[in-house]
Amino acid sequence: MYTSKNFQIRDEETFSLCIPTDRDYKILQLTDLHLGFGMFSGKKDRLALAAVTELVRRTGPDLIVLTGDSVFPFFPKSGTMNNRKQAQRLLAFLDGFQIPYTFVFGNHDCEMGAACNKEQLAEIFATGKYAVFTKGRYEHSPQNPIAGVGNFVLDLIDGEGRILLPLIHLDSNMYGDGWFFSGFDCIHEDQTDWCMEKLNERKVPAMAFFHMPPAEFKEAYKKMKLGDHSVSYEHGSIGEKDEYFGISNRPPHFFEKAVDNGWLKWIFCGHDHLNTLSLTYKGIRMTYGMSIDYLGYSGIAKQYIQRGATLITRKTDGNIDITMVPLTTVVSTRVRGA
Repeated sequence: MYTSKNFQIRDEETFSLCIPTDRDYKILQLTDLHLGFGMFSGKKDRLALAAVTELVRRTGPDLIVLTGDSVFPFFPKSGTMNNRKQAQRLLAFLDGFQIPYTFVFGNHDCEMGAACNKEQLAEIFATGKYAVFTKGRYEHSPQNPIAGVGNFVLDLIDGEGRILLPLIHLDSNMYGDGWFFSGFDCIHEDQTDWCMEKLNERKVPAMAFFHMPPAEFKEAYKKMKLGDHSVSYEHGSIGEKDEYFGISNRPPHFFEKAVDNGWLKWIFCGHDHLNTLSLTYKGIRMTYGMSIDYLGYSGIAKQYIQRGATLITRKTDGNIDITMVPLTTVVSTRVRGA
């Protein structure tokens, strides 16, 4: 776990980090690294690690947030199912930057048959020298369990202890009943209630980070293409085939409750590796992080306009700036229908 005079563990689900207020504070979102560290993935892992190294060097972040599918214990692609060793190698790599970093789980970090389940992997993630991570309130916690593993809050505070920007971390879970063929899961209602409770305690505009997009992301995109001015286009595009959004088929509730609550202003996800879209809808800016993946999708190593990171900058006046950081190629700011 990260240690610093500016960092405190408040309780089992809350951290605080004192940040400078006399300069911009930079958060780098990385998503879908899909690191295999197995017998089949060596070349692609080297490309992914080099990409992350370059993006960190270029942006100089104060904090790194990884929004899921960091490791990929899928034997046909990686040549291993040992996500314990994958996680240990990932931590050693990230610790080399000497920058605090946080995680949320994706749907691939713990594949069926992998060495570690989420609770076990969470214990490993928390051992990183610069890691800010906890199981938090989770599905098998002794008291007040909620769905998922790794639901926690990192409050960015000033020198007087005032909360400047809460960063809510949520596990958007994996699959529905059964496994892959049951479709994607989502943030569960008890997690939503927990999140809204944390927002109401703070009453400060907040960000949330999770892996899979809410259904309203697709809804907003369709409205934008029809010319609905309730949606504001910010950047990026939908690069998945047939304008695909990897959303759950379960009834949505998280976004609607966040709109009613009013304190959640920015959400960041990954999951759909070719989507880089950012929209503002009903007062909430929804952003797909640019992905790293060289391994997870067939043929993705040869694609490039989606590859990069997302830089989130808190300005000294408290305003938030969100920009794409493409690895190699400037991505068009135009999108069909915008």
